[in-house]
Order: sequence, then structure tokens, then C-alpha cells
Amino acid sequence: MWRLWVCDDEIMSETPPGPPPPGPLPLHEEKPVPTWTRDFVRALGVSLFGALFFTFFIWLASTGLMVSNNFDIIEADAMWMGICAAGLAFFFPFLFMEHKRPDDGFRREGLIPLILLGVVASAVIVSLVALVWPFFLGVRAVPGTVAAELNADPASFFLVLLFFIGGMAWSTCMMMPMMIGGYKVALWLLLPYLGFAFLIFFAGVQVFENPPSLLVTMIWVAVALFGLAVLTALAALRNVIDKPKPQMTASERDAAYQGYLADRRRRGLTNENPLPGIDGPQQPPRR
Repeated sequence: MWRLWVCDDEIMSETPPGPPPPGPLPLHEEKPVPTWTRDFVRALGVSLFGALFFTFFIWLASTGLMVSNNFDIIEADAMWMGICAAGLAFFFPFLFMEHKRPDDGFRREGLIPLILLGVVASAVIVSLVALVWPFFLGVRAVPGTVAAELNADPASFFLVLLFFIGGMAWSTCMMMPMMIGGYKVALWLLLPYLGFAFLIFFAGVQVFENPPSLLVTMIWVAVALFGLAVLTALAALRNVIDKPKPQMTASERDAAYQGYLADRRRRGLTNENPLPGIDGPQQPPRR
């Protein structure tokens, strides 16, 4: 019993003075919000890296060294190009995600121009890199299809550019509310997000396996423009979906601290007055 009282007394005597932290400790250290230019350049740089990354997979498939889980050889054909293109569009919103930032990567100021310019510029970069994809098809290239004529037919290039703009815009429309809205919004959008994943990969295969046409091009023009419009509206509602936490001024923090000290003095919990029953004199244990 006496050893227990001594340990308690040592613990209380080592308690640091001052107020406790204002709220629960964060799960991770938050990084400061960078500049708008840094976010924009980062999105373009990661888009270029992603395009080169999927280009490597197309080249690897052309060598016959890429196999599936069933040990079937994956061929570099129009279907594989469509899958890689859809993967680029589907994973685009992950370029903005940074969990260590207080805004999760979707900044509270200047988000609309960042998202719109980021989608269009990234789609242009990815489309330019995709011009080398037809060289990897070889004899598997079907003449007249978008996959075979991408670097020779302006209509095929324009269709692929529209596919990337529309796919990236709608991918961001699905992912951004899930990131900034919390787990409740994420649960509501989980099934639509999975449905969109199937749809974007199906559309990518259809675009690359077929020849370009005016009807398909007009459909993707509408998809791209409508996606950019919805994305603009969601970016404008960013601070409504996830309201910013109120920040205390220096005077408010000082007033809160003085109130905390006054409450400690009222209850006799100051460093000058020991806690009753613990830091006071103790009775020796009975033998």
C-alpha cells in the first residue's frame, strides 16, 4: 500500500503545469497547405509519371512477358490499351489526395481553377504520351481503330483526348465528395463509385477497339463538358460539404487560458496547492 502511494505521489509531482491540449491529439502530423502553383505543378508531374507508368505496362505486354493470375499472356492489343487508358482516368483524383494536409489535398481556396486546369492539362499530357502506344501493337493493330490510328488520325486523337477529359472529370466528381465529406458521404457514394469504375473501363475498351465516328465524338464532347460543369459545382461547394473548423484568435486563446486557470484555482488544483488526499501527508501503513 505504501509503495502504491509513493508511485501516485511521484506521478502527480511530475504532472506538467499549464492547460491540457485543446482537444484530442491528431492521428498524424498535419502538413501546411502549399501554394496553388505547387499543387498545379504536382498534378501535372504526377500525371506525366502515371502516363509513363502505364506506357511501360503496354510495352511490357508487347514483349510477351506480362501474364495474368492464370498465367495467360496479356497481349498488347486495343483492349489492353483501353484498360490502361481507363486506369489513368480512374486514378486521376488520387493525385490530389494528401491525408497529412488539413484539406486532404483539395484546397479551400482556388480549387475551381486548380481542378479545371488540372483536368484539361493532365488530359493533354496523357494524350500526348499515348501517341507512342500504337507502336507497341505491331501485328495486333486492327487498321481503322482508334488504337491503331491514334498517332496518325486527328479524329482518333481528339476522341482519346475527350475520353481522358471526361473520365478524369467524372472520376474527380465521384472521389472528391467521398474524401472531403467523411465516411457517411463515402458510404452513400460507394455503390455509384463501383458502378462508375466498371463503366469507365468498359468505355475505354469501346473507344480504343472501334473506329472514331462523329456520333461517338459528340457523345464524348457532351460527357466531357457536363463532367467539367458538375466538377465546377462540386468545387464551389467544397467549403459547404466540409465546413472549415473555426480558428481562435490570440485574444480568444488567452481568455480561454485565463478561464482555465481560474477554474483550477476555484477547485484548488493549482501547482501551489497540492491535491487533497494525494499530495498531503499520508498515514503510515498498519502492521
